Amino acid sequence: MVQCLELYYRHAQSQKDIAQALGVSAATVSRLLKRAFDEGFVRVELDLPRTPELETRLVERYGLRDAVVVAAGGRGDVKAELGVAAAEYFEKVAANGMRVGLSCGFTLYQTIRALHEHRFRDLALYPLAGESTLTLVDLFPNTLVGMMAAKYRPHVKAYALPVQHLLSLREIDRARRRLLRDAEVRSIYEAAQSVDIALVGIGVIGEQTPGFCALAESYGVSVKRLRQLGVVGEINYQPFDEAGAIVDRPELRALARRILSVDGDRLRALSRQDNRYVIAVAGGKPKVEPVRGALRGRFMNVLVTDEDAATALLAD
Repeated sequence: MVQCLELYYRHAQSQKDIAQALGVSAATVSRLLKRAFDEGFVRVELDLPRTPELETRLVERYGLRDAVVVAAGGRGDVKAELGVAAAEYFEKVAANGMRVGLSCGFTLYQTIRALHEHRFRDLALYPLAGESTLTLVDLFPNTLVGMMAAKYRPHVKAYALPVQHLLSLREIDRARRRLLRDAEVRSIYEAAQSVDIALVGIGVIGEQTPGFCALAESYGVSVKRLRQLGVVGEINYQPFDEAGAIVDRPELRALARRILSVDGDRLRALSRQDNRYVIAVAGGKPKVEPVRGALRGRFMNVLVTDEDAATALLAD
């Protein structure tokens, strides 16, 4: 393995040439290189261009603790680049033994993909919500918790919250009381309310959008109706308006108060604590309006975004 690493990384030889030099197959060389990466002998550190001036202005304008702005330039998929930047930031602030909460979405999926395996020990991972739709398997919190746990196994504990689909507030309140009588479910739910680091996405309100909008449709609330109610975005399935206020309308209450989740007020409370991080990862032009609303609502204290979105967020 060490010979492969020396020849591949220090001498820039191809895997085929390394195989010939060592008298093994190219497939063996490939397996050894992958094993070396998985076991921590190799670390890839990406230094993506950032725009510190925009970061400083975002912090000052919106009262954030920190901001990460990835430079524009069309180098690739913006969500993948945001995921790399968010993973790097998470690995900078995280420590062994912390409790980490996850919401949902494709950008968080890209964040988890970019994490280094075996970097931390004794993490406890919690979903920030336990809801899903009946007709769509998507990147929900329980799913992302499982993916992140795979990065750190066996030195990690990962938990799930029950997934149920109920339509009426009466059913929801009854189910909530029943679930919280279970000591194990209650302990997971309470721990999710006070994680050390929360990684959250910010959802846009649009047609053919999985996650929150698909869930809203299953509750009989269309995208058109969401917009009529003033909803510009959602964070952890909590709908908010352009001023950052949770939209608490009767037809949305069953949707927003689902079974077990960390609500918007709790995210705000975590964001105000000096020893807690609520890291929101979102970018791209379609996300400008929801990100601006989330910033005004102070649902997070760290924002990871891209240059184009940051410029729009700072425009007068």
